[in-house]
Amino acid sequence: MAAAPLAATAFLPGVNGGGNVVGFVAMFLVLFLAAGIGNGSTFRMIPIIFRTLRERQVADRNDEAALEQARRDGATEAAAAMGLSAAIAAFGGFFIPMAYGTSIEWTGSPQSALIFFSLFYLSCVLVTWRWYSRKEAEVSC
Repeated sequence: MAAAPLAATAFLPGVNGGGNVVGFVAMFLVLFLAAGIGNGSTFRMIPIIFRTLRERQVADRNDEAALEQARRDGATEAAAAMGLSAAIAAFGGFFIPMAYGTSIEWTGSPQSALIFFSLFYLSCVLVTWRWYSRKEAEVSC
């Protein structure tokens, strides 16, 4: 997701015209495909994280009823977190067009917005790696 908007800037028209619509659309298709994969992985990761954290709280008790309750609590918390995540994601439908409009208004091109999106997506990769993917992560996904 971080690479596609940055690559799309190469296909924007310059001061001498030009640009390449096919390349620009292809980069957005790559972005949309990556966004779908990212969305799916996020909504798969959230329940695993909450279930794992709740199971760890009762793991030393060796109590099947407590483990089952921990799984239910984890599922309930995961549902709430996924709802919040979906609400924040829906805000993108408002924010992204506003970012394009602001970029075009301030610079005359959507290039600044595309660069911002690339940096944002890169920060998401780093946050996910830091909290969930690195070797010493508290909850590995």
